[in-house]
Amino acid sequence: MINSHRSGGEGITPSRSGPPDKGIMKLRNTIIYLIGVPAVGKYTVAREIGRMTGAKVVDNQLINTPVFSVVGYDGTDAFPFPKGAWAHIEKIQRAVLAVIRDCCPPDESFVFTNVLDARAPGDKAWFRRIERLAKQRRAGFFPVWLTCDAETIRQRKDTPERRARLKDIDLTTISWWLQEFEVLRVPHPNALTLDTSHCGPGQTARRILEHVQGISHGDSLAAHDTNRDDA
Repeated sequence: MINSHRSGGEGITPSRSGPPDKGIMKLRNTIIYLIGVPAVGKYTVAREIGRMTGAKVVDNQLINTPVFSVVGYDGTDAFPFPKGAWAHIEKIQRAVLAVIRDCCPPDESFVFTNVLDARAPGDKAWFRRIERLAKQRRAGFFPVWLTCDAETIRQRKDTPERRARLKDIDLTTISWWLQEFEVLRVPHPNALTLDTSHCGPGQTARRILEHVQGISHGDSLAAHDTNRDDA
């Protein structure tokens, strides 16, 4: 089974997905990490979060695309993907993370997307790498696991947009992803799990932002109380 989503959710977009919707919220130095199997809606939700807040989308498929395009990946499980290619994809991801760490303004926020395999040691390293980036930037870190039912994934999976972005379009592997594949779960105090089966990307994005806002507001109140006690 080709895990064509290994590198941190779907590449880095050169610009935000349209102007921020100021009616929602402005994220400040926040990293949201969307995790789930193919076609649960990670990229579309990430774009909505970017549109609503101004956060930049760091999508694994754009990180993968330079390699996927030259090896001719066709989005199916039958494709003979070169094993050594993943090492080069990892170099691209490391370079992107280094730029975010060293070159991006401290108030910038980012949304990552990824498929992470619980049985693959390297995938836990991907997660820790994003978590470490948040710590290095002193950013809020919010891992979000997205789930979806089989019929909705079937409707979403083989689309022209997914084909154009060299994403997994194989309808024959849906049951494997949902019944045999084990998504990596990492305990975290800011974690959230959402089922996207009957929620559009805008609704899902708003629920995530409400979660982020609620925790951030609670942290601010706690910090205020601590400062008041110290005084």
